[in-house]
Amino acid sequence: MKTVFLLALLIGFAGTLAGAHFAPALKHERLPSNTTVVSNGGRAEKFMIRLPADRIAATDGEAGGLRAKGADGVMIMPAQFVAEPLLIEHFKVRDSGGAVIGVAARHWNGTGAEATTTWSVLIPSRGALVLSSRGETRAALDSALRSRGYSAGKEWAGTVTLPMTGDGEGVVAAGTGEFENLLGTYRETWSVAAVDEDGKVSGTIELSTVTSRLQ
Repeated sequence: MKTVFLLALLIGFAGTLAGAHFAPALKHERLPSNTTVVSNGGRAEKFMIRLPADRIAATDGEAGGLRAKGADGVMIMPAQFVAEPLLIEHFKVRDSGGAVIGVAARHWNGTGAEATTTWSVLIPSRGALVLSSRGETRAALDSALRSRGYSAGKEWAGTVTLPMTGDGEGVVAAGTGEFENLLGTYRETWSVAAVDEDGKVSGTIELSTVTSRLQ
């Protein structure tokens, strides 16, 4: 599915352009990093996304399920790719204190032997960070909500906490600026509190990273 992979890259570049619009090319005020020191000498930092407030857009493919249908902004895919196992989402990103500090793109691709997930996080005053892991199963969020009583077209309220990094955690794959030469791991957790009758999800996404500087 080379064509699907290339399409994902192109849409990812579109996300970078969206980030440039959100944070245009000028000298940005340096925002403090909310990090804590961990026992092995590394540093821990959490990035937060509030749903639906921080969702910018998602592709309209069938693989998105509830996450695609509940998005206000829709990235239209060519008709031949709508049924492909591919989902791309764009978000605003907050620090652990709740301040908006940048934008992020999440790419989920299920075309290979197993699904993969890649996050690209852009914080204009600090740099960019790339996170990669084995992906969740297709429609994992939809399945978890249905198991707690959610039905399409009806409002739902409750608590669903869903780890979205396969094998328990993913890796910090690359970085620029402040994040250059960092190695480490991350965990992605979705916590959903409600879904409205149109399928719009309310909750949070948490990206928890633990990194250390490459010597």
